[in-house]
Amino acid sequence: MAPPSAALLRTGRVALRRSKAVGSGQQLQRRWAGDMPVPQSQHAPLWNGHTVKKEGWETSMYVFTALALVLQAAVIGLAPETSIESWARAEAKARLQLQAKDPELKLQFGKHYQDVIKNNQMESWSKFADRSTNPGEDDDEEDEEEDDEE
Repeated sequence: MAPPSAALLRTGRVALRRSKAVGSGQQLQRRWAGDMPVPQSQHAPLWNGHTVKKEGWETSMYVFTALALVLQAAVIGLAPETSIESWARAEAKARLQLQAKDPELKLQFGKHYQDVIKNNQMESWSKFADRSTNPGEDDDEEDEEEDDEE
């Protein structure tokens, strides 16, 4: 038979001590480092007596962090709306505008009418841009009509 190990002897001694304490009515005292002294650094205020000197990189880090936050807010805030609801809203608005202009218009399934509205707007803008870039030409028809009346 093998001799008992040290761990087995230790647990046996602990059990014997507990049984004697329970039998005599004593409270068994557990030691969980409760009687150890508490370091005073645990009660000291943070950075008490230490001067905080700014280092050279701190200012640029604050500036670039603030700029990054502003840039990120601008990118998120100004991003185009790409949801299906926003497209459907614009398409419905374009169809209602075209039906208001021409009530007898037959709308076709699958045709994107907001593109038609955008093309009409681009054509009218192109006409305006062409007239405004040629300052020598007089494209104002109202002035010609007034001249004819006089």
